[in-house]
Amino acid sequence: MANNLLLTLSVRYWQEFQDTLSKVMDANIYIFDAQGNPFSQFSLPIELCREINKGETVTDSACLDFYRTTFNQLKDRELLTCPRGIKLCVYSLGNYMQNLGYMLVTLDTGTAPFDREKEMVLKAKAYNAYRTINEVLSALLEKNLLGLQRLELNSIYEISRLMTSITELDKVLDLITNALIIIYQADLCFVGLRIGDKIRIAQAKGESGHLLGGKEWALLHPVIERVFSQIEPSLLTVDELRKLTGVSHLEVSSHTEIILYPLWTALGIVGLLGIVVPMSLGENGKRNLQIYANFAAVALANATLVSRLEEEAKTDFLTGFLNKRALGFALVEELQRAATYGYPVSVIFIDLDDFKSYNDTFGHLAGDVVLQKAAEIIKSCIRVTDIACRHGGEEFVIILPGTGNENALKVAERILNSLENHPFPHRRITASIGVATSRVGDSLDSLLRRSDEACYMAKKMGKNRVYNNN
Repeated sequence: MANNLLLTLSVRYWQEFQDTLSKVMDANIYIFDAQGNPFSQFSLPIELCREINKGETVTDSACLDFYRTTFNQLKDRELLTCPRGIKLCVYSLGNYMQNLGYMLVTLDTGTAPFDREKEMVLKAKAYNAYRTINEVLSALLEKNLLGLQRLELNSIYEISRLMTSITELDKVLDLITNALIIIYQADLCFVGLRIGDKIRIAQAKGESGHLLGGKEWALLHPVIERVFSQIEPSLLTVDELRKLTGVSHLEVSSHTEIILYPLWTALGIVGLLGIVVPMSLGENGKRNLQIYANFAAVALANATLVSRLEEEAKTDFLTGFLNKRALGFALVEELQRAATYGYPVSVIFIDLDDFKSYNDTFGHLAGDVVLQKAAEIIKSCIRVTDIACRHGGEEFVIILPGTGNENALKVAERILNSLENHPFPHRRITASIGVATSRVGDSLDSLLRRSDEACYMAKKMGKNRVYNNN
């Protein structure tokens, strides 16, 4: 029966749910059925195992024999070392009714030294994963065997507990949708976030999920307006669902139940949660899902706020470019990537000529207008993959990944000419521009310094020119 329970689950959707938990907990998870057969795959690649098995599988016969012997002797949980030297925490899954299977959790992808602190971290993360997965499976078992929903609330609580502890928006969205697909065996689940006067679908899972991603619905659309005009969830007909933009071609059975939950916090509308299930959830199911929606609203609001604060912390408010602090992180990352893949990185350092006198003559507000327009011009001259930064004052730095010196000079000349030919208010604006391309062993400081020195030379030689420091 335990194996049958796992077989009733979609392996694909279970794997997505398991992988989401793995990302949230920063731990690797692997599920076996009650007979000791692998049900899912490791959520993260075990490089050691891939090397041993030539990339084909993550376990071989020796590993499986070891695991099955361990499972046969396992009473509850155990910390052990696998035949490849990897520390694992093993849990038995199930409840008073049935043994459902086994769960392996590991932190490492290799055999690095495992101290006491690391062991405590592994045990804590394994227990966290066990609580969540076991509650979900136990609720499904009870529902399948007895037709009851007593344990459903427990699984909702465990997922919600995790959900509200996450600050990364993409992980929150994945957890909300993947968990509902498993717990309610839903055909479709989606989350929309409020963007201005619209609801934009940020995540959708299920057979037709790929058709919904990115769709936008106006808050004043009759269907959406109805959802947010009441506290209770809204039951939709298939025809009502298809009235929403981009949903007319969605394949949904007329026998399914379609429920939309408004997501609110004290700050206002966060978004909406939609679920399409093959049969009625009943009053208890809807009430449990309402609790889940309340937690989801808080988790999404928190993650959205953190995301916005992180973005503001690295963005120059006047130009929208990265600020000086973010410039350092971006350039280090590009230099590391360049060293790994063997391609060059070029840096363009731009200093607007005589900008102080412009500010002194026409005022700082006029100067801000010039900086904003200069940023627009610079952005129009570079690729989407290039990284524009405001270094400070009237200085800008452009990082050009995968760009050699010759092409970097062409970009610099394009920026120079575009600035010179633009009709700025009051007077012409020009720039002194320095270019430097990475060398073997270059660091953040050395590459940035050479581009700055090149900019200084351009200014020293008469301004309104490009100087190449290569």
